[in-house]
Amino acid sequence: MNEFESVKNLKVDDIVYMMPLHEYHSEELYALLKSNKTDILKWTTWQNCPESISVTRELIRNFESQKLKGGSLTMGVWISKVLAGLITVYSTDWKNSSAYLGYWVSPNHRGRGVATRSCNGLISKLFNMDILEKVFIKCEQDNYPSQRVANKLHFINYECIQINRKGCDKSDGYVTYVKFKIDETETVANQKQMMLIDGRCLT
Repeated sequence: MNEFESVKNLKVDDIVYMMPLHEYHSEELYALLKSNKTDILKWTTWQNCPESISVTRELIRNFESQKLKGGSLTMGVWISKVLAGLITVYSTDWKNSSAYLGYWVSPNHRGRGVATRSCNGLISKLFNMDILEKVFIKCEQDNYPSQRVANKLHFINYECIQINRKGCDKSDGYVTYVKFKIDETETVANQKQMMLIDGRCLT
């Protein structure tokens, strides 16, 4: 069993909870994606949305397969028993105990801090269970709502500069943030030092 298998249902607060998606969520997920197709394709790396419940079922099976393999972990976000969003831990690097975090909340549930609270709950669980030590968020430069989530979660702006000070090509139009698992006594300064040890620098 890989470490993602230990991540089960997660209560965020009195109205928000998260859980891995299963086949019995197919109709619910299909309805959510169908009604928000344009938005989810705008803000995610998805090339298309499922065009039927059966295709949605296959999508969920893929989520489950990736979880079993330890490649990624996709959680549904429910608000008062209504499926309202998705959070995915992806590009997992078990050797370096790191992964990327992607999140999407339907437009009619935004502005309530759902993404921030849900991401915080999942990250805390991954850190507390010693599943990961570093989490990255990569979003488009004009995706300001997503960047605000990263800032509220106290992620650090991750400048792509190698230790030899040679700059990387930043023409891809994305900005990347990072958060380290740290003790309560550690500070942002400690995280910056960890960045240098990690072979990177900060702006």
